Amino acid sequence: MKNSSNTIRTICEVGIFAALGYVLDELQSIISKPLFPAGGSIGFAMIAVLIIAYRRGWLPAILTGLIMGTLDIATSAYILHPAQLLLDYILPYALVGLVGFLKPIFDKQTEKKNRITWLIVGTVLGGFLKLLSHYLAGVIFWADPNNFVWGLNRMNVYLYAFIYNFAFIGPSIVLTSFLLVAIYVRAPRILIASDATAIEKSVEATEVENKKDYFQWTISIIVTAIGAFAFVFFLIKYIKSFSDYQDGSAYGYDFDPDSMINFIHGFMLMVFGSISIIALIKHTHSDKLFYGIIITILSGSLTYSIARLIRMYIKEKDPTTYWIWFGIGLATLLLVIGLFVFRRYKSKKNIA
Repeated sequence: MKNSSNTIRTICEVGIFAALGYVLDELQSIISKPLFPAGGSIGFAMIAVLIIAYRRGWLPAILTGLIMGTLDIATSAYILHPAQLLLDYILPYALVGLVGFLKPIFDKQTEKKNRITWLIVGTVLGGFLKLLSHYLAGVIFWADPNNFVWGLNRMNVYLYAFIYNFAFIGPSIVLTSFLLVAIYVRAPRILIASDATAIEKSVEATEVENKKDYFQWTISIIVTAIGAFAFVFFLIKYIKSFSDYQDGSAYGYDFDPDSMINFIHGFMLMVFGSISIIALIKHTHSDKLFYGIIITILSGSLTYSIARLIRMYIKEKDPTTYWIWFGIGLATLLLVIGLFVFRRYKSKKNIA
């Protein structure tokens, strides 16, 4: 039961911090765009990946980075080639997640100053790996001197790619290091996971083995079916949204970001719904896992709608669709949380 509880926490934390990192990345991109017309931004979005890396290790941290990169593709991708898509969007934050390999060393430190040192080392390492990914994309796909900014058209492409990418990643490393250390000094439990409170332990100690719950069966099947339908429907819509530009734009093609985020949500619902059904069959199902997954997905959808609302207002476009999305998402999230709290209260009352 304890392992199941830890898994639930990790899944929820990955979803929450990936959503937080994505919003931070969107905001810093909007703020820094005038300074970096060829892409890139100064900010501290990678702190979301680093916190997970030190809390949960490399695998959850890499997953957090991959989710952030995927969401970034859905809203602001500038694509020349699949490999460029990989280097500029999917890999950078995922590579930051490799800092999670330092977690065992960080955990073994007993003195605060030593832990602070490893926090800084991890931030520098993560920033360097992110820089490396963008640098490779620069020298391979952005080597045309005619596209160099800041009047550096005569500079060697290898030097230019380093200077341009370091111009925003270098300050980001410094800023992120400062904030990460400040978080550790003021609130160390954010970086050091505490995997069971006294209340949770007492509740878990009184829980008996779950029997087949027909309500959970019904919900799991419905969620899986909705997820499968949404995945197929929006994936087809996303593919059909591709269209070649007629004016020779550097994008090469355009796509519908809302369809992409929806087929991703559909895929997640389908997978986790299936996991829930399998767990029920094996009599190992915990309703906390089920509700934790649903709440995480709804939170991600709600965060996406907030980010899109911010973008709509900044670009002075009609935000009505995303206000509707936000309203439905918030109402559904509150309903699911309320249902979860009610079922937990009823369960504890029956045990008592």
